[in-house]
Amino acid sequence: MNLENGQIYYINFNGNWGKEINNIHLGVIYKLPSIKDLVLCIPLTSPKIKHFKTNDDFNNRNYKNIKHFNWQYLKQTDSIALLDQMKTISIGRILNPFKNQSKNVIILNNNTQKILKEKIRQ
Repeated sequence: MNLENGQIYYINFNGNWGKEINNIHLGVIYKLPSIKDLVLCIPLTSPKIKHFKTNDDFNNRNYKNIKHFNWQYLKQTDSIALLDQMKTISIGRILNPFKNQSKNVIILNNNTQKILKEKIRQ
């Protein structure tokens, strides 16, 4: 599989503990320089009211009114990036690329990737 930075994949998160995301979910991956079999992964989950400050913000997907800094709304997949659960994973956990309804592989746009990277650095 040809892995691309910022691309969305189905990831097997089974075996995680406690409140960590579990089962198969989408995740954004970034290759790690000089490490062949591991990637950095940001798990994604479906947006829920708890991610937003108000019900209106949730219904309108107002990404500016997310409750916590370590969450980020991703319009391209209608998902919440769980930056607080970012981790290094084996490429063996990557199942296949996510494709939208038009059967296109999704790679986050440059602006979205920039926002994620800025939040990771802070």
